[in-house]
Amino acid sequence: MMNKFLSIVVVFSFSFMNLETANAQQNTPEILVQKTFAKDIAEKTSNNLKATLKPLEAAFNRKDSPYNRYWLSYAIYYQAILANLQNRKEEAEMHIDRAIALLIPIKNDAESLALLSLQQGYSTQFKGYFALMQIGKQAMVNAKRAVAINPKSLRANLALAINDFYTPKLFGGGELAPFYLKKALEVSEINPIDSLPNWGKDQVYELLVKHFRKIDQDNIAQEYLNQGIAEFPESEVLSDLN
Repeated sequence: MMNKFLSIVVVFSFSFMNLETANAQQNTPEILVQKTFAKDIAEKTSNNLKATLKPLEAAFNRKDSPYNRYWLSYAIYYQAILANLQNRKEEAEMHIDRAIALLIPIKNDAESLALLSLQQGYSTQFKGYFALMQIGKQAMVNAKRAVAINPKSLRANLALAINDFYTPKLFGGGELAPFYLKKALEVSEINPIDSLPNWGKDQVYELLVKHFRKIDQDNIAQEYLNQGIAEFPESEVLSDLN
């Protein structure tokens, strides 16, 4: 479901001892994971992301908190995507299953439920038909729970939109995606606490473009594409749609 991600090629090194007191502007877990993921894509390796995982694992082992679970799961999710892109399918499935397992115990946090929903959707490509149907339902339930807990979360609305967008029309999909995508743009928050998630807005633009092209409203699609590229000029996902 979700195998297109922003790739920004960056030469990167870091020393990262305590995640919860890291330099917010330079060393947030989100930035570290995205940069090392992009570097691994460019260098055709997996070593950089593995190095990023070590302090995340250490932080989780020191303290099992929702914060540490979230960012370790986020990093392992990217590890799954990287392995899949590099045609290491069994390893990708192992990583995505572990990423999901880390978030399952968190019941009342919108950000965790939104990420879990996306991970569950991504995992369906590795599962058989009957498991796929069950996991797809779980992903939708978790996306709905995320929005119910925090209707103003960009990522919760994105997760619900993605689930609807990729659900076949035969099963009731494709109707609500634009509503939740537009809602995500209206929210358009930047978290004031740097260690909180800020990802997802470029994917909102991507899906809006795809949706309006799909229903032959190319002018509207182009408007969203222009807005997205203006805001995320280095996004390869959006550039590929241009």
